[in-house]
Amino acid sequence: MVKCANFSVQNLIERCLLLGMDKDQCVKALATHATIPPLVTLTVWRELLKENKDFFQVYFNNISSRPFLSRHYQREPRFARRKQWK
Repeated sequence: MVKCANFSVQNLIERCLLLGMDKDQCVKALATHATIPPLVTLTVWRELLKENKDFFQVYFNNISSRPFLSRHYQREPRFARRKQWK
């Protein structure tokens, strides 16, 4: 297993999973923030997938069923939504 600072790639992938990331997001995050080559992340991801098929099946179903929220989605201020009674 490839080590990165005090964390293994597997541990970093598990952190990505806790944040609800899919494979592509995880690969990009580890490449950007932990300077782990995408090939290494994909190899470890593939091994985790082989060892934990049931977990990943449930995980993928859960992240794919989330409602889509745009990054640019902005809620109206709390009081602006209230109707004015006349």
